[in-house]
Amino acid sequence: MDCVAFEDAAIAAYPTRSAWDASAAEIVGTMLDRWHLTAGEAYVGGEAASVLRVTTRDGTPAVLKVGFPHVEGVAEALGLESWGPALSPRVLRQDPWTWSLLLDHVEPGIPLSTAGVDAAAALDIAAGLFSRLTACAIPAGVPTLPSIVGDYLASARERLRTQHAELAGLGIVELVERGLDDAADLARSDRGEFFLHGDFNPGNILSAGADRWLVIDPKPMRGDREFDLWPLVEQLGSPWTRTDPAAALAAQLRRVTDAVGCDYERAARWSFARAALNVSWYVDDGNHDAAATAAAELRVVERISAP
Repeated sequence: MDCVAFEDAAIAAYPTRSAWDASAAEIVGTMLDRWHLTAGEAYVGGEAASVLRVTTRDGTPAVLKVGFPHVEGVAEALGLESWGPALSPRVLRQDPWTWSLLLDHVEPGIPLSTAGVDAAAALDIAAGLFSRLTACAIPAGVPTLPSIVGDYLASARERLRTQHAELAGLGIVELVERGLDDAADLARSDRGEFFLHGDFNPGNILSAGADRWLVIDPKPMRGDREFDLWPLVEQLGSPWTRTDPAAALAAQLRRVTDAVGCDYERAARWSFARAALNVSWYVDDGNHDAAATAAAELRVVERISAP
């Protein structure tokens, strides 16, 4: 089918996650009726969508995803359609106004994060998939990485004054400020013309049988490949539990950057910038335990990003 970008008007209609949560069940019900779907089990663990297994009128298993409208997700359908069924689930139907997608059901659909593959092999699988994704032609309507990061930074810097006391208590005011400055510098010097997934973590890489892997839940962008690697590196192989987590993370990052032909130092700087943004988001959410954990991780990531 011919997919389009999701409608920006929905972002203004639901300015907060809580506003969308209040309407999500009604939207899901509407799409079940409109597309003549029978609801099945809901998927758990997602933070920006309601996702459930469904059966179409002709008995075909599928997945209904109703997304929370947010600026990073506007090109999701464009990304899935452009990558095609060799790299992602096929889009069966789309409603751009409600941010709804009907997708092929991926079998067995086991995430790379829980597939029982050792870390080195998992990194190699992901690197191969990443190289294929990022080499695809980028359709019109996909936002640039600098534009997305610019939105992140504007919000994070606006929050800094109110977050200063908590960040000072965690001892990371200077680190967060430096991370945000790094993000701005990297965005300004963005030299990439690559098709990024935007949330390339191992939970978004699913097995499709016979050594075949597909990506789901993209936040497509155009820009530096180095931006996309950090979630993969930090979430495979339990690096945070190692005796020297910085060394473990650096080794994993080096393995992936070598495999895909990326610049290690730039990927490390993006990792530090993204870790700083994580702290800001957790503090903003009032999740103090997660903020403390993210602060400790930021100190570790600084060690792999230092020149």
